[in-house]
Amino acid sequence: MAESTTTVKHDVTIDFGCIELIGSLVHDDQYRVLELENAEGPAEPISTSLQGYRLTPEPGNVFIKDWFEHSGLTARLAQAGLVKPVRALTVGPFGPTAYEVQVTL
Repeated sequence: MAESTTTVKHDVTIDFGCIELIGSLVHDDQYRVLELENAEGPAEPISTSLQGYRLTPEPGNVFIKDWFEHSGLTARLAQAGLVKPVRALTVGPFGPTAYEVQVTL
């Protein structure tokens, strides 16, 4: 039997800066995905893929973009003890920042 690569923390409030959402924070390490699931609709993605830049996070880690609706999100998640920033990356043609974070659920 394969070991599960999914970790869940229930009753989590995520502050997106302009809105707070409550739900279950789900980390799937196999697919390097972190998302907030709630009963009100589809899951809210927290992580982002940077495979287009040939970047893959280390096991236990995900990438979080720090632009648009996710501006400042990494800092707020770290302050809440949900992630630990590992490194900052500059990506794309306009040089926005993404963070590789260790998920600490």
